[in-house]
Amino acid sequence: MSSIGIVRRSYEAFARGDLDAVLADMHPEIEWHQAQGLPHGGFYKGLDEVRRNIFEPLDRDWWAEFAADPEEIVDGGDEIVVLGRYRGVAKGTGKRLDVPFVHVWTLRDGKAVRFRQFLDTAGWVEALAP
Repeated sequence: MSSIGIVRRSYEAFARGDLDAVLADMHPEIEWHQAQGLPHGGFYKGLDEVRRNIFEPLDRDWWAEFAADPEEIVDGGDEIVVLGRYRGVAKGTGKRLDVPFVHVWTLRDGKAVRFRQFLDTAGWVEALAP
């Protein structure tokens, strides 16, 4: 499968809530760069850290509803750029989230080895703030 196909498959799995399928396309030592300025912003390495610090808190701690909707996917070979929107409703505040994002994926040998996230962190933080 092409790199763009792998990335597309990951967003489809996330949309249906299949975290195991999302993680299956990631290298065990993936480098994950979460946007600074988010409550969980920073650098994570490996599937365990990504699952524990990125994916599990989404539903458990922060969002009653949450989606990462890709609107455009740019094929750069082993570098895939995804432009889209985060949408959701914060658990603690009921405030809506609707902010643009850019994700840059790096793939090697059919696995995501690096993820970089860029977004309007102020909109995310505002939705979560009481």
